[in-house]
Amino acid sequence: DAEPVEEKVCAVCGDRATGYHFHVMTCEGCKGFFRRSINKGVQFTCSLTRSCPITKAKRRQCQACRLQKCLDVGMRKDMILSEEALRRRRALRRQRRSARVAPVGLTPEQQELIALLVAAHQHNFDSSFSQLTHYGPAVRLHIPSKQSHPEGPDEAVLPDVLSILPHFAEISTFMIQQVINFAKEIPAFR
Repeated sequence: DAEPVEEKVCAVCGDRATGYHFHVMTCEGCKGFFRRSINKGVQFTCSLTRSCPITKAKRRQCQACRLQKCLDVGMRKDMILSEEALRRRRALRRQRRSARVAPVGLTPEQQELIALLVAAHQHNFDSSFSQLTHYGPAVRLHIPSKQSHPEGPDEAVLPDVLSILPHFAEISTFMIQQVINFAKEIPAFR
């Protein structure tokens, strides 16, 4: 039931508009053209009758008519910032953006919690997994290649595959116990 979002159209050339620029809904191209033309103070001349069509495809063909259309639709010269003011504004935007993304320092409580988590992890988990060496499989499996049995694996192999399931269960149980021991060292889990 939501109403369709109406696409904004540039009042100068008909391209997709990005917002209000210099008091008129325009695209980025016309915004930049107007700002540059006014800042440079260039006097454009039309080689035809000053009635060239300004469309998305033809907007670059006659700068004089494009600038006149910018003024006709209401773009205001007084809203253009000087190069220095524009630089200050961009610097302020960059500063605000970096302030939003910059990580805020951790509180003492957060630092203490991180230290506690790291200590609990180091105490309970071995990154070399040396704790798992005594959980070696009791049976060494050998699954014949398809070359020796092109019709598929031998039925006799299936019991060997099932015999390794207790090994997986032992390792899973050990890892769950390690997670529980880790959690017990964290005050919020107790």
